[in-house]
Amino acid sequence: MPERSYTQNHYEVLGLPSNPSTSKDLTDQDIRHAYRRALLLHHPDKSRPSPASPSTSKYTIDAITLAYKTLTDPSARSEHDLSLITSSSATRVPVQPSHPGLETVDLGDMGYDEKEQMWYRGCRCGKDGAYVITEEELELNAEYGETITPCQGCSLWLRVTFAVAEDG
Repeated sequence: MPERSYTQNHYEVLGLPSNPSTSKDLTDQDIRHAYRRALLLHHPDKSRPSPASPSTSKYTIDAITLAYKTLTDPSARSEHDLSLITSSSATRVPVQPSHPGLETVDLGDMGYDEKEQMWYRGCRCGKDGAYVITEEELELNAEYGETITPCQGCSLWLRVTFAVAEDG
């Protein structure tokens, strides 16, 4: 099974709050100011390296520019926000994405790998095991009874619904 790829948090690159409820209130002007601040902070000619640390810059100018372009484009920002939500188990929340190709299935319709303790399903793009759901994700989303996950081979998404059995 493929591991999920890390999605760079563009809010973090620009030094902005990345909490989904806070970040949606950011204006274009807030993003522009953060972009300029990040450029100054991380620019190789502006940041002062020390002998112990030759490079004090955490992000490249390209990464900062990509973050700015992504966050100022409403469509790209929406996709980025969704990818952050689905890639970070700490911020999992129910989402109603407006992605083309979103398919909904029941957890029982997915295969289960006992060794890895995860559910998997192939995608219509042809990739086997493209969608992966872990026990941890199910536990984090138990109160919602659903979770979403991106395909590891294309841009499609899968909403997985499940019932929670109460102990006792």
